[in-house]
Amino acid sequence: MMRLRRATPSLVVVGATIVAVCLILITAQRAWSWQTEREVRAGEDDAIAAATAEVEGLINISSSTTDNELEKLMDGASANFRTEFEEQADRLLKELKRNKVRSTGEVVSAGVVSFDDDKATVLVAAKGSVQNKKAKKAEPRNYRLRVDLDHTDGDWLVSGLEFVA
Repeated sequence: MMRLRRATPSLVVVGATIVAVCLILITAQRAWSWQTEREVRAGEDDAIAAATAEVEGLINISSSTTDNELEKLMDGASANFRTEFEEQADRLLKELKRNKVRSTGEVVSAGVVSFDDDKATVLVAAKGSVQNKKAKKAEPRNYRLRVDLDHTDGDWLVSGLEFVA
């Protein structure tokens, strides 16, 4: 009588299975990390875009700035920052008109200093020129600003703005 021998997996099959499972796990982990990094980078890009738009709006302000343009600036501000801005808007417009200010400029560089899901800090470098009734010829200006942002209802809103050296 022949005895049936029970088949046992060989060491090679077990080893190959372990290697295959490890490769699948490593691939899944790398894909998840890559997706997370893409999401963070997209969030950082959105924060930079919001900071850039707000800074450019502020440095392109002049005596001909309209209430609609100011409102657009305020739309990019968090509730607290908007309140501060609104308190000073009328005085700002009067001074711009009184001094016949014409300011133009553009952001030349911006980068994220800190970032999480709800808050970001962006450093912005901009260049521009300012002309007023005392300076008939436009004078060049360089600006460096620290822009704090809050992520609110899907939008990055400026919550603080500070000139830095």
